[in-house]
Amino acid sequence: MGNVKQPFYTYFGLTYAAIQRYSSNKLFACIARASVTLKKNFVDRFFTNTWEILKASQKSFRRGEPIVFSAAIAFFTIFSLPAILIILMFAGSMFFSEQTVRQELVKEVGQLISAQAAEQVASILTNAVEVPTSFLGILISILVITQSSAITFFIIQKALNAVWDVRIRSGAGIVKLLKNRLTAVAMVGGLGLLFALSLLFDTVIAMFSDDLRAVLNQYFSPTVRTLNTVFYLTIVFVFFTSILKLLPDVWVSWKDALAGGVITSLLFLVGKQIINFALSKMVIAGIYAAAGSLVILLLWVFYSSVILLLGAEVTKAYATNRGREVQPKDIAEKYER
Repeated sequence: MGNVKQPFYTYFGLTYAAIQRYSSNKLFACIARASVTLKKNFVDRFFTNTWEILKASQKSFRRGEPIVFSAAIAFFTIFSLPAILIILMFAGSMFFSEQTVRQELVKEVGQLISAQAAEQVASILTNAVEVPTSFLGILISILVITQSSAITFFIIQKALNAVWDVRIRSGAGIVKLLKNRLTAVAMVGGLGLLFALSLLFDTVIAMFSDDLRAVLNQYFSPTVRTLNTVFYLTIVFVFFTSILKLLPDVWVSWKDALAGGVITSLLFLVGKQIINFALSKMVIAGIYAAAGSLVILLLWVFYSSVILLLGAEVTKAYATNRGREVQPKDIAEKYER
């Protein structure tokens, strides 16, 4: 009896193992096919949505007036630039000496834009320090610069509102309006804080002795450069994302602002190299003589403004693509463009 059962159990075990192995292979094959299908659908959906977002952004961008707004922003920035530089100097001087802050500020502008723009910034800083101490003259200068700075940020806000098809309601309360507009002023203070933090790495290393600095450069220079690069990229991303989130008179979600911040930062970083190359091949300084550095600064602000408005269009298109209807704030209302 035992000899009869043994072959049966052996055959049954082998058959069960074969079925189990076949089922496992079939199951793995089904999972693999499903994974490939899902991956293909995800990739197709990603590229389709991206194309739709970019197409909608381009269409809305052309339908608006980004060139007009960017030109206005660049124009008033020239008048508000002394105020911005003075605020940056004040914020940086809280941590470092005034001379160090001035040198680093000029160096950063030179690396970011061009040597001619850095010369213009250095000239503005020098003239701001050497301005006559007449009380009336200082008072008038402060009023003009403050007004120009406020107008610059209000134009940026108006341009972003135009992207979202909203405007200030005629019956909006003064208190609510002023409270909302304080965000623009806070952005200037944020610039000063970010600039002061960006000086931290270089200034701390500069405080070491020459020998220790040489050791740091020899063993930690790649790490320090990497940290500086990551820190700079983070500042650019946070700055653009904050503008797209806070300045428009609409309730923009952080998800939409982050998407727009990524696109805007990439366009800014890529475009920075392109415009620097273009400016290096142009003879603007020679054509405009002493005003050449000012023209270069104008072109740079103009380009940055165009990129910012394009990023706002991407933010709006992304929100629409995701089915999120952005609502205006209490002081604003929608209108048909």
